[in-house]
Amino acid sequence: MNMNGSRKSRKILKIILISIGVVAIGIVATCLLWWYGFFLPRWITWNTDDLAFEEGYVTLKGRGITLREGGKDGSVAWRTQRDWFVQDLVIKDIDRDGKEELILLVWKHGSYGEHMPFWVEKNDKALKQHIFIYQYEPKRESKIRAIWMSSQIEYEITDISSGEGSYLNVTDRSGNTRVWTWREFGLKLVH
Repeated sequence: MNMNGSRKSRKILKIILISIGVVAIGIVATCLLWWYGFFLPRWITWNTDDLAFEEGYVTLKGRGITLREGGKDGSVAWRTQRDWFVQDLVIKDIDRDGKEELILLVWKHGSYGEHMPFWVEKNDKALKQHIFIYQYEPKRESKIRAIWMSSQIEYEITDISSGEGSYLNVTDRSGNTRVWTWREFGLKLVH
């Protein structure tokens, strides 16, 4: 009787440990899938255009961007971070300095980068939309420089497109288009 009780106890313990292991693997898998954008909204349309840019070439593939110097087969000058998901891209001289900029509509974790406003104690980890603007500088070692990176956008954007002159058109899920332009430092809503 004692031996049967011991076997039964070991069998129950084994079932409990296997169950805990399965649950732990499920939690880890779900967290990884979430972190890498598996649960992004289904309404998103991903731009996959390849575009010539300054002295380089921009490829949108796998929800990321690769900038190559000298054309489609050139060396890689820059890539977006693996945990950024680029929904759309516009190339235009948004700041009117005579050079084209890369304007990205990006989903990324958190409202801020590594430098947060002093009043914010902790960056959130939710996937949010942002607009990032980069300048290509082939003479610099890093080749690309961020000139403006928004905090999270307060409404859901379906796409961005080049407007007249230095304007950027931003269309939301309701089909409303807002027009933005560069003012001193950053994008400002025109209407």
